[in-house]
Amino acid sequence: MAKFLMVVGTSSNCGKTLIVAGLCRILANRGYKVAPFKSQNMSLNSRVTKEEGEIAVAQYIQSLAAKTEPSIHFNPILLKPKGNFISQVIVHGRPYRDMDYNEYRRNKDFFLGKIRESLEYLDRNYDYVVMEGAGSCCEINLLEDDIANLRVLEMVGGDAILVGDIDRGGVFPSLYGTVSLLPKRWRRLIKGFVINKFRGNPEVLKKGLERIEELTGIPVLGVIPYREDFVFPEEDSQVIQEKRVLGNLRSPVEVNVIRFSKIANFTDFNPLFRDTLIRLIDFQDDITGDILILPGTRCSTLEMKLLREHGMDRKIREFIERGGIVIGICGGFQILGRMLIDRDFREGEVGSIEGLGLLDMETIFGNEKVIKNSYGILEIEGERFKVSGYELHEGITISREKPLIKVIKGFGNNGEGFDGAIKVLEVGGRKAYILGTYFHGIFENYKFRNFIVNLVRRRKGLKPITGDSYRGTLESSFEKIAKVIEENVDLGKIFPNLDLPSSCRNPSHRHPSSPSHLS
Repeated sequence: MAKFLMVVGTSSNCGKTLIVAGLCRILANRGYKVAPFKSQNMSLNSRVTKEEGEIAVAQYIQSLAAKTEPSIHFNPILLKPKGNFISQVIVHGRPYRDMDYNEYRRNKDFFLGKIRESLEYLDRNYDYVVMEGAGSCCEINLLEDDIANLRVLEMVGGDAILVGDIDRGGVFPSLYGTVSLLPKRWRRLIKGFVINKFRGNPEVLKKGLERIEELTGIPVLGVIPYREDFVFPEEDSQVIQEKRVLGNLRSPVEVNVIRFSKIANFTDFNPLFRDTLIRLIDFQDDITGDILILPGTRCSTLEMKLLREHGMDRKIREFIERGGIVIGICGGFQILGRMLIDRDFREGEVGSIEGLGLLDMETIFGNEKVIKNSYGILEIEGERFKVSGYELHEGITISREKPLIKVIKGFGNNGEGFDGAIKVLEVGGRKAYILGTYFHGIFENYKFRNFIVNLVRRRKGLKPITGDSYRGTLESSFEKIAKVIEENVDLGKIFPNLDLPSSCRNPSHRHPSSPSHLS
């Protein structure tokens, strides 16, 4: 039987995902078979599992931290927003139905049954399961129908730790308010607090730590310092709504990414962060970079309509005429073609629409969703690279262009052994490149990533980069996260039977012995 621990939060984006990954790595480093788990996630960033099902990118990355193969049971319910309060509901990795909130809520017991199936699978196959809650674990207007937090933990009889983000302010009232508002049976599951993202001298927190313990009877297990050197893909689109510039701010190579209205799998450009400056541009902005990426999107036809309405289609053509490099991924690839044919309005309310016409191809919607782990041989300018990726797309593409990838395993454009397209144009004494692919994760193939970045660097008279794999960067980050947690959290109170360093067992402040007035 597995031991279950849940990390819940006072809010969204308080660090639950990162802490779960760190705890998974700590356990995996000690030889345990460990699985991450989130019963219900809402995200347009997803990956493909060993069963060729779809789960949220956070649980996929957490499984890498846990040194285990990603499984559909790590995230049994995935909600992918489509707009107008409707989401595509993914159950055990496969599309189930489009639902609004009210219909979803009415089917709560069905989804809890699917969650229970996954928990039973994990209980049989793993030593530890580190669970992640969703948002705040105490949204009192939603508690009756919440199937993503402590109700799920209650099903398996585990313990919980509550994480608060001190960087946004108000961490103590957030912790106190969350515990106060929880039903008593769930309040008893909270065995400790973790304060995350602290800047400065922890000594200034001493009185606050003592007082929150006195008020709640729950110990503070640790204070985790704010760190900016962790590499971990974001799953919340709020992050890219709040920021316009990402990556290496000193890089001479600028990549523009169009901030689509329903952008999906924006983690595709994370592997570029180290070597390029990423600038997110809106439909009305100018293209200022060396490379332009049209990313994935939940609705290709809508994005094409918006590109045309704001004049971005014209700016893209002018960019190519200046010798630009344009790369379309998944929905962005579809948009590069002549037509997007959606007779049955499967993509949304736009229906069929003319594309940018940069590649001689059409995409037809209406097929079953493609969910594949894929690999093949990519050819560009006489270079050949072995590449892998994952496919998550509706629509098949009929292309008359030279394919970018010969597919060895996967679906590609239409299941006939080729993926994507490439066109190279001579303009004004230099080459312009138009590339498209259905392979999400294409830049995780570091040799291809380096090739694209070096096209720009050579133009600027700069030395080529020779950076290594993105997976190696993630591995380094997992170890950093684990080390920071070990050094700052009293893990002995979470995992009393583990062989832990002494620093993990010595909290820096006293724990109260007095009972809580909340109990």
